[in-house]
Amino acid sequence: MTERRKMPYDEQKRRGQAIYDAQIRHQIAPEDESKYVLVDVLTGDYEIAERSAEARSKLRRRRPNAVIHTMRRHKTYVGRLRSPRRFMRNEKGAQ
Repeated sequence: MTERRKMPYDEQKRRGQAIYDAQIRHQIAPEDESKYVLVDVLTGDYEIAERSAEARSKLRRRRPNAVIHTMRRHKTYVGRLRSPRRFMRNEKGAQ
């Protein structure tokens, strides 16, 4: 497996929003209101689901090296989701 490409947060956000606005927004049905939309900013591939973890899992199966931008339909940017394990590891390292 190849390593995921690293990208600055601002660039990831800018690319994800641009792809969403240009290619995805007009394809989403009204019943998808308030669902999570995850976009691979490298390929433009995306996934929509009720839960972000579900969408991330589906997108990772198709695109293991994806750089993912997460948002909610017609809402402001949600941000990167952090698992409790990763959060705890970061806190321990900060001490």
